[in-house]
Amino acid sequence: MTSSIMAKLNKRLCKQCKKEFQKTSPLQSCCSVACAIERSYDLNKAKREKLLCDKVKEMKKSLMRKGDYIRIFQAVFNTFIRIRDRDLGCVSCGVKVCEEFHAGHYIASTYQYLRFNPLNVHKQCSKCNTHLRGNLIPYRIELIKRIGLKEVEKLENDRHKTLELTIPELQELTKEYKLKIKKL
Repeated sequence: MTSSIMAKLNKRLCKQCKKEFQKTSPLQSCCSVACAIERSYDLNKAKREKLLCDKVKEMKKSLMRKGDYIRIFQAVFNTFIRIRDRDLGCVSCGVKVCEEFHAGHYIASTYQYLRFNPLNVHKQCSKCNTHLRGNLIPYRIELIKRIGLKEVEKLENDRHKTLELTIPELQELTKEYKLKIKKL
């Protein structure tokens, strides 16, 4: 090869200032020592910021209480319900178009055993869930159509059972329902 062809092959853009320069060594990525120092500083700064971000995430996670994990899982579970029932109307009034749909519980969510039972929770318009306090009579009628009388009576009888989820169980359920959402 001629020297002019070699010179063209050795021309590169500086990784820092983006100016064209002539390479003098095979591993050279910057046009000058100043650019190389600046690039090294920028790379190290990015690494430090990522490390700091990771440490902050770890610290936040270590400060989380059980209630925080319950809130996270509740949000994922409610999203799953709304997506699962997306083609259905409100379980109480049947409306299909609404400003906001909720994940409405047939048996109140204060009963921990039924709080995360998918048979107990269905898509419900905000009017029925909030303003009409669940609109339970039409909810029950529609629920019998959807899951059957036997299951509805079972929900009503299970109202006082207890359920204590641990933090690892809540984390596992959150992962499980996120996967279910992706599949839907």
